[in-house]
Amino acid sequence: MVQERVDERQIHSRMSRPSEQSYTEAHLLAVRNIAGQLFAFPTPEFPHLRTFVNEPETEQKLFTNYGRELAPDIVVLQWPEKLPSMVAEVVTPDMLTDAAAETWAILSRLDGVQFYLYVPAGFASQAKQILKRAKIKDVKLRTWRNITGLKTIDVAAIR
Repeated sequence: MVQERVDERQIHSRMSRPSEQSYTEAHLLAVRNIAGQLFAFPTPEFPHLRTFVNEPETEQKLFTNYGRELAPDIVVLQWPEKLPSMVAEVVTPDMLTDAAAETWAILSRLDGVQFYLYVPAGFASQAKQILKRAKIKDVKLRTWRNITGLKTIDVAAIR
């Protein structure tokens, strides 16, 4: 004879949020992996480009016509002219805010510069909503996720 048993216990625990330190570590790892895999300039095909990574220390700042000083996570310059060609921001869930979108808007409007925004996998719709509210259009949206144990990152383009 088979008896059906139903367990109706409730677990009264709150899910804890990742700590500030774990977000910082995830951000640093993602920036390094994305820069190393997708922006590894100079290459034989593109010897005139140079990549600078502004994490954990700032290597290359950008200056706007309006006196703003920006330090996106990844900066690709045409060399030796030192003209910005591409910039990328890599964000963690805690960085998906309307306040961060103010900086993204400036980066998306840089003349002749392609702006990439990398958001964690599963957060593309939230990022799209923020971009829409901020009226940011010229952005290449990508998702990222670290692949545990392989020291690599998986990136997907979002339309």
